[in-house]
Amino acid sequence: MRRLFLLLLTAATALGAQQSAPLAQYAATKVAVVPVQFYRADTLAWQTPAATIIRAAFDSLLSEALDEHGLKGMWATPADVQRSARRNAMYAADPRNLGAFSVRNGTGKEGAIPDPLAGNLRRVVALHDARYVLMPVELRVDGGPGDAHLVVRLLLVDARLNTALWQVDLQGDRAAAYSPALLQKLATRIADLVVAP
Repeated sequence: MRRLFLLLLTAATALGAQQSAPLAQYAATKVAVVPVQFYRADTLAWQTPAATIIRAAFDSLLSEALDEHGLKGMWATPADVQRSARRNAMYAADPRNLGAFSVRNGTGKEGAIPDPLAGNLRRVVALHDARYVLMPVELRVDGGPGDAHLVVRLLLVDARLNTALWQVDLQGDRAAAYSPALLQKLATRIADLVVAP
């Protein structure tokens, strides 16, 4: 009976960890995190900074959050990916523009990643000795006037097999107006998917 109890407790703990940090199994695996590819805002809901500014801020906050969660050296952050691309400009595409239009609304059941995105992701992982890519496909504002929230669509891609393994729309806190703190919380939530707080 005691053995059964311990088995159930272990299974429940593992399930809880998986639900709170669904990407925990990749924490000790090399993963390249590319910059966010698109930004879409409902200007009736919130006034936000220009797309280039908010994308750059999100990439910077996500890089910091991943490092703060102990992933430095294992996961290549958006800042790392951009530095590598600049050093290898003849080989790698601009990581802020990888040709992700085909997955902007998610992937189909098979999760197939077509070219040119597939080829660009293969170059990214080659530069970081990785196999997997976490791609913030689109950052957007959802909601109505005075009650909106940030949402980021994430894809985990096996770049060798050109296949999306996991995808989710991660939602931030609701608020009457935009503030940088909302962007920071959303970036932290992404890191929490790997290493639970």
